[in-house]
Amino acid sequence: MAMQLPPRPLLELQRERASKRPTIRVHASTDDAPPSEWGSLLGDLARPSRLEPQSDIEWRIHDKTHLEFAIDYPFRADPVEYRWEAYFFVPDSFRLEQTTYDKKQIYDDLLSYVRLAVPEMPFEAAARACESGDAGSPIADLREALRKAEGFPDESPPSKTVVRTLRIFACMIRASGLEAQRVMLADVDDARTAEQAAHATASFAKLAHRIAAAYRAVIDDSAKMDLSGECRVALKWVDEDLSLFLEALVATASVRVHQRAQSEGDRWGDVASRLAAEAVIEARYRRARGYESVGNDDASPRDIEHFEFRRHVLKRFTSSVLWLKNEVREGATWMLHLLYAGAAALAMAFAVLATIKAMDFQAYLMPYAILLVISYAVKDRMKAILQTVFARWAEKRFPDRAWTIRGEERPDAVGVVHENAGFREFENLPKGVLDARRVTREHAIEEYARPETVLWHTKKLKLVPRKEGELPSPMMTEIFRLNIGSWLAHTDDPNRTITFADPDEGAICSVTARRVYNINVVYRLASRTEERAWRRIRVVVSRKGIERIDPIV
Repeated sequence: MAMQLPPRPLLELQRERASKRPTIRVHASTDDAPPSEWGSLLGDLARPSRLEPQSDIEWRIHDKTHLEFAIDYPFRADPVEYRWEAYFFVPDSFRLEQTTYDKKQIYDDLLSYVRLAVPEMPFEAAARACESGDAGSPIADLREALRKAEGFPDESPPSKTVVRTLRIFACMIRASGLEAQRVMLADVDDARTAEQAAHATASFAKLAHRIAAAYRAVIDDSAKMDLSGECRVALKWVDEDLSLFLEALVATASVRVHQRAQSEGDRWGDVASRLAAEAVIEARYRRARGYESVGNDDASPRDIEHFEFRRHVLKRFTSSVLWLKNEVREGATWMLHLLYAGAAALAMAFAVLATIKAMDFQAYLMPYAILLVISYAVKDRMKAILQTVFARWAEKRFPDRAWTIRGEERPDAVGVVHENAGFREFENLPKGVLDARRVTREHAIEEYARPETVLWHTKKLKLVPRKEGELPSPMMTEIFRLNIGSWLAHTDDPNRTITFADPDEGAICSVTARRVYNINVVYRLASRTEERAWRRIRVVVSRKGIERIDPIV
């Protein structure tokens, strides 16, 4: 008798489990450390933070075909105007030009997301404020919102206020935690001994414990309150999101420390294990609370999918409170309609005059008909030519797109944006742009060897001050995501075999060489009160996508 195969889904599950199981990177230590080492370090929080100045533009690789950059626009006490300009020097071999890459395609490939930044608060200050519960602290605001929401149903203003306050609290902890993690990881990288790394990681873990404990005390107290269903769900979701976030912070740090342990000894391994134990504590907490977002080392791909989906849902739930709405419209629509109407009127006036003139030839049928046909043809072309001329005139004097940015709190405008994009002639670029582009040039003839097309993008933003009662955000952040996938359609194969002679060995060699291209970006963000220098980066790409980003000093 032939052996029956198990059902296909079971086979697929077995294969997935065998080939795509999670990889264990660091084992957590569950033993108690001697008080003179780990315990004492947890209690020592006197070490000051070291915050490095941040650039106003952050460039990063989102994926193989998407370049992402974030721009910060600080709010002021008075309205402030910013101007963003970027020049993309693209190799001619990409075949980007006005006839093949129009404005619609440019804006389709250049997406923009706008959000508010949360009020800045160092991680230690956040922990201290959460523990104290003093008036004006995040925990105090949350407790007050919960008190006012007692007895109110879902969708009521007090209930919505609680949900919004919870989401803002989660965003504040996320922002301060990420900054603290960056500082802690820098301290770990700079540490000469495992003890120094242990100090940095233990202090960080202690702060995370204090914040989590303060928030979970609020959840315990809220169990006795008469709150709406959406308030209780939001409390749990923020708790789960906060636990996931803190777990991710310490887990990532443990992997970084473990990498040094492989080359520098067991002392570093102990630091990594202790840090991993902090992540395990958070995972066990979520399991005890019955939350869905708990992973394990034997998880199937579908389990991992669900885990990641849950993390994404929770992050979106909290972070979306900061999002702003973009109302985008064509910048010169009304003017173009007016000009096109004028073109039609002029063409019609010509047709009417030509028809009146042709009436003198009514006695002659053929000449009369020919004149009418000619006048109609001239009128049609005249209208088209005038529309083209007027469109070019408007393009130079009006923005391609006009934005109104609004918040979720109030319908008032947060900012107004005028945006333009297109191609620019290399010879007509501003001197500062050309100087920045040519800083790495060896000789003037190099531009003949590396011909480039210049794609230009600019935004003029007028930002209004924050009003009383709104989230006291320090700045608005705009995140651009540029899709260069279509740019790479005409690039060569990334791997090419080349042959050359070695003069020392007296032999012919053959090797596979990588074919890469450089996209140079010259950019700046300026305001009326502050003129900044042009800066430049180099984006190295191949047919497979973005390889790396090199800053040019």
